[in-house]
Amino acid sequence: MDPRWLDEPTPPSSLPHLPLTRVKPGAGFTGLITTSRLLGVPTHYVGRRTLPCVKEGCPGCEGKLATRDEWYAGLYTAIPSKHLLVALTPAVAWQIKDFFKGSPTLRGCYVILTRAGKAANSRLLVQCKDFESGQAKLPPEPDLAAHLLHIWGLDQAHMAQDDPAYVNRVKEHYKGNGRTADVQ
Repeated sequence: MDPRWLDEPTPPSSLPHLPLTRVKPGAGFTGLITTSRLLGVPTHYVGRRTLPCVKEGCPGCEGKLATRDEWYAGLYTAIPSKHLLVALTPAVAWQIKDFFKGSPTLRGCYVILTRAGKAANSRLLVQCKDFESGQAKLPPEPDLAAHLLHIWGLDQAHMAQDDPAYVNRVKEHYKGNGRTADVQ
């Protein structure tokens, strides 16, 4: 069995480094939301990875894998000073949207995220507070969809659901229980 040799290096991403982070037990995040809105996507958990559910011909749905909604926001933490892409549960996303429903944007809103228990899958909690002057010193708003597509290995050029390259890339992730497989 021969390896798949590459002739060209993969072009570097033009996205700034924005790590996807989940709140761990015993830890939390306090910071300002850097996105104007939250972004949600139905997902499948495959091979220790969360991958998006695609509109038509979804390999996860065809494999009868459970679907769960994930929500994402940009978050700027002060100590240490970091800009993150944070994963939220639907309940927390609802609380954030409900608390700030009178605001035209979530950008600059102050939140405290923690876990209720000691398990990695224990309930995620949020405290929301108004923060008037938060927008002035925030980093630029990240493109959540572009960052998620990059994390999932799905380039923006392959974003169209009917693009065969996009569908093949998604199917690669689902083959072999989430491990990338060679496409014949």
